[in-house]
Formats: sequence, structure tokens, C-alpha cells
Amino acid sequence: MEFALLMVPAVREGQPEPFDAHLEQIEYAEELGYDTVWLTEHHFSGYGRAAVPVLAAQAIARTSRIRVSTAVVVLPFHHPVRVAEDWATLDHISGGRVDVGIGRGNQPAEFKGFDIAMSEAEERFTEALEILRRAWTEERFSYDGRFWRVPEIEVLPKPLTRPHPPLWQAALSDYTVQKVIDRGINGLIGPYLCPYETLKASYFDVWHRLCAESGRTDLRMAHNEFVYVGESDAEVKTEVEERVMWYVRTAAKIWGERDRSKVAKQYANYNDILEWLEVVPFEEIYDSLGMFGTPDSVAEKVRWMRDEGGVQQLINFMSVGGLSQEKVLRNMRLFAEEVMPRFRDAERPVAAAE
Repeated sequence: MEFALLMVPAVREGQPEPFDAHLEQIEYAEELGYDTVWLTEHHFSGYGRAAVPVLAAQAIARTSRIRVSTAVVVLPFHHPVRVAEDWATLDHISGGRVDVGIGRGNQPAEFKGFDIAMSEAEERFTEALEILRRAWTEERFSYDGRFWRVPEIEVLPKPLTRPHPPLWQAALSDYTVQKVIDRGINGLIGPYLCPYETLKASYFDVWHRLCAESGRTDLRMAHNEFVYVGESDAEVKTEVEERVMWYVRTAAKIWGERDRSKVAKQYANYNDILEWLEVVPFEEIYDSLGMFGTPDSVAEKVRWMRDEGGVQQLINFMSVGGLSQEKVLRNMRLFAEEVMPRFRDAERPVAAAE
């Protein structure tokens, strides 16, 4: 089983920009033996930061082994030719250790800030993905779509990794899971803050079944969870409750349009989730919606993810809600020393090419 780190650089009022702290976490993750770091893209709020290629370049420069990835490039917000150029370049300077996660976005304020209708997100994403793949794999190409038009050009450099760096797509519905498989892309499958029985029935089992039916046993599946390891439940609860609840309540406000009459059809499933995030209590989150507690209790949940969910890579969200750097680094170390060794295979699987 592989283990990764999810970076969501939240900035709460009065806190400094988090870039130095997150880069230190990435360096420490490599030292501790984590396999991958996933950088997130967010705009226009303290919930996260953008400029992912800049952060990825810094992460690559400061490390030599860990894979550097993005979860996700929000394709509707970027010209796909620029995405192709940026990530092919990062693939070269990293020596072939980047993955490219892609998605359509979900925050209304971000779409408004870029003057893009959320109802166009899926079609923009589909067009951008085709351009991205063609830019990487064809010597010259042109494209004439509804949203993107590209005259005949040669996009350089071509990626070091052939045919291109591994692609991953986020999927938070069975409908999207099918699309990810049909596109031949690795899956970032299922939301966090989700009961395990729901994850298994509605996401993990669906992924494995549809992959088998499609003959795509080469595709890989990763899933992200809140993770915090401590010496006791009392200690962990004291250290994370306020930070976790800030994150959850903030997500409830910004993850989607709250007026159901204004919600684009492709985002209709978000409203129930957002309303639930407004009221879910910390005890429920702690007990059944994340990986919190002692090394033994966290390891049991990791074992479930591997054995019942078939998760190949667990992406750990370990720096939530403005936790102090000291606590984040201790959390990373305890997980790496007390939990990870129980799940390391003799040979690590190689990521699929697409």
C-alpha cells in the first residue's frame, strides 16, 4: 500500500502565508518515506491557495524521490495548452516523478471569479482533457471546440514520461466514476467525511466493479482521509477539534451554491452534503468519518481501506485548519513510524501511464 500527503494551504485570519511550512512538510514527508505529495488548487479565500505549478517546482527542487502531484488542476480555469506546457516541464525537471490530477471544480465563488458558468464545467473539462492529451502525444495538432480553439501548433516540450505523466481524476459520484474509467484515467475516488459503509457501497465497490467490467484492471485508485495520530484519544481530540470543525464549517459555506434553484444539474448532489456539513458534530467526525486516535486505532481504519475498500494509495490530510507546524510534523512522524510499516508491500506497484 502507498501513502501520500494532501496539502491544502488554509490561511486563517492573522496567520502568515503557509508556503514555507508546507514545503518543510514535503521535505519531511520524503525523509519519512511517504510516496507522493498532492498539491491542491483553490482561489479567492483562506480555504486554500493557487499557483500549484510554482509550488510543485519548489517541491521538486527540494526533494529527490517523492512524487509531486496535483489534486487537482481545475481544467475549466486554465488554457489546456498552458497546462500541457507547465506539467511537461515539471515532468522533465523532476526526472519523471509527477502525476497530474485533474477535475472540473466545485466552488461557486471560484467560477464567479473567473467569470465562468458552473453549468459549463463538464463540457469545458472534456474539451480541455482532449487538448491536453493531444498536446502531449501528437507532434502537431489543432482543435476547434465550443470553448477552446487551437490553431495548428506543436506543443513543446513533450513529457519525459511517455506517453505522458499519470493522469488522475477526482470522482464524487458513481456517474463520474464511470466517466473516469471510460477515459482511462486513475481514480481519486470518494469524498472524505463519509461513512465507510457509504464509501464502500457507493464508491469503492462501484470503482472495482466498473473497472473489471471495462477490462481496465491497469487503473489505480487512491482515496483521501483526515488523519491525525496521537498518544491517546483525549490528546488527539484536544488538539484537532477546533481545527477540524473550522475546516468542516468553512467547506459547508464555500463548496457549493446553497440556493437549490441556482444549482447546475451536474452539482445537484452537493446540496445534501453541504447541509449536513453545517450540523455534523465533532464526535461523529472523530468516531467514524476520519482516521483519528492512537496508532493502533488508526491502523485498523487503514486496514479496512486496504482490505475492504481496495484502496491502493491512502492520501493523508494531516495539516487541517491551521494546525501548528510542530503538531503537523509530529502527526506525520507518528503515522510514518507507527502505522505505515504495517502495510508496506515487498514491492510497490508502478503507477499506470494514463
